[in-house]
Amino acid sequence: MIRAFIVVAVLAFSSPVLAHSASKFVRGPHGGHIIDAGGGAQHWELVASGNQLMLYVTDSAEKPVDTKGGSAEAIVLVGGKRQKLEFTPAGENTMKAIGDFKATKGMKVIVKTKGVGGKSFQARLTPLK
Repeated sequence: MIRAFIVVAVLAFSSPVLAHSASKFVRGPHGGHIIDAGGGAQHWELVASGNQLMLYVTDSAEKPVDTKGGSAEAIVLVGGKRQKLEFTPAGENTMKAIGDFKATKGMKVIVKTKGVGGKSFQARLTPLK
């Protein structure tokens, strides 16, 4: 009984990356909002700064997912305005988008990928808390 409790406690507190929820803000290693995409098949971290979005993609084991050959788009909702952006590969597991907006707390971003790591997913993120 005690052994089972210890195992459950260790799993519960071992890492916030075990489960990422779009409804709960979990800070990723780059300081952005990290979530499970595709039911946990990929982990996405979205970082917003100035007029730029950076999307970091890893698999369920936190290994980098190659973004080359894939595409992604975002719908940015900030300051009562809506803007559609296209991401471009910007490194091993990174995609970058630049737009006509200023990153602020409370902004919402809907990201949709196509063929990133051979998969396509959609999720809503809040990159600044």
